[in-house]
Amino acid sequence: MPNLKPYYDAALAADAKVKQILSEMDTAFNEGTDEGKKKALDLRPALEEAKTKAEEANKLYASMRDASLVNDSSAALFTTPPDPANDPKKDESPKVMKLSDFRALTPKARLAFSKAGGAVED
Repeated sequence: MPNLKPYYDAALAADAKVKQILSEMDTAFNEGTDEGKKKALDLRPALEEAKTKAEEANKLYASMRDASLVNDSSAALFTTPPDPANDPKKDESPKVMKLSDFRALTPKARLAFSKAGGAVED
């Protein structure tokens, strides 16, 4: 998996540049002078360029992030799951138990025996 930090940092820096230009435009425009309004209008091409760069940097980061999420275990999608009927753990404990042996078990073992489908006989 590639290191995504440089791509993320570039996207953040591009977004920060857009915010900086917006702030400069807002400050200049709110001066209330004709020179301030002209300065704000002169910053518009820089804002458009910064927005384009930020959009491209964000797209690059998103593409890299999404591409790095692909795992290499796709072969498992083409194999059949194991057959539960051939489970070797299934026959570890007896299916029928005498009542005296069942009473000797701990409550936890009794529950496990019952859940596994065990039967109690006299």
